[in-house]
Amino acid sequence: MKKRSMFLFILLLLGACNTSTESNSYQGIIRIHDTNYYFDDAENYTQSVKIGEIKEQTPPDVVPVRHLRSNTEAKGSEIYSTVESSNHIIVKNKVTDEISVYTSQEKRLTSK
Repeated sequence: MKKRSMFLFILLLLGACNTSTESNSYQGIIRIHDTNYYFDDAENYTQSVKIGEIKEQTPPDVVPVRHLRSNTEAKGSEIYSTVESSNHIIVKNKVTDEISVYTSQEKRLTSK
């Protein structure tokens, strides 16, 4: 009985020492032709011309590699260009009706 109690104590102690900081949060990405667009919390963009719709939603931890794929937006979500910038797109999520802005990879690399 004493060995069993000691084993359970050590097991509990080791479990409490787990300092994993793993996060299940992933960057929202949309692939259009050869360009990745990344979720941006910007709000001051005006919807322009419809570019297309999301054809497939990949798992959140997978970077989309094919045209009109996303790891966060639902299949059928509409994609629009913006009046203000060719480096930004607006997405209307088909499921939630939420509007999101995404910024192209080129813009992100030059803004650092």
